[in-house]
Amino acid sequence: MKQALYFGVLSVLLAGCSQFKANKPQTSQPINLEAHVQTLAEDVQADVPTPAQKFATSNSRNMLLGKWYGIRKTANGGQKEWLTERSADGTYRVDFRFIAKNGDVRSQSEVGFWGVSGGIYFRIFRGWVTVTGMKPADATNADHYDAYAIESLSDSYFTYKHAVRGQRYTVKKMPADFRLPVTVKSDNSEPLTFSY
Repeated sequence: MKQALYFGVLSVLLAGCSQFKANKPQTSQPINLEAHVQTLAEDVQADVPTPAQKFATSNSRNMLLGKWYGIRKTANGGQKEWLTERSADGTYRVDFRFIAKNGDVRSQSEVGFWGVSGGIYFRIFRGWVTVTGMKPADATNADHYDAYAIESLSDSYFTYKHAVRGQRYTVKKMPADFRLPVTVKSDNSEPLTFSY
């Protein structure tokens, strides 16, 4: 079952890579994406994630630091990519890239706090990064607080499931220099750290 899931993720990643070539934006390109996707099948065979219950909270937290890339098709025939960067100080930044079915591309960046407790990964969304600074989110909105069951975690892959909506995500660890391309009206060079 897990192997079928990984091959499903592989096919989505490969489809996403072909779109990068076909719809090459005028902005910076992701670094080394094709090389990482091409080795995904070998990685899955060699690095089956360990069930999350076998990790202490501190181990899981340390493994989740850095950049993690995900991609999935949307219900309307488009594509959504995201790159989450988690820092040791408990902050995160996630850059999204949305590609509509007609080829239109838009980007969005969000920041917040993250953590791990036992087999639960959680995020607290605090705002959006814009070219003029940070736009705070409404802290009273319950939808800005998310909890996920950690299903599997390794040095290369992370699978987690939303505790309420039941959506499952699998992401791949990326090198520190990996970036998503962004559209002209967005900026992903803001510092990751922030304060209130």
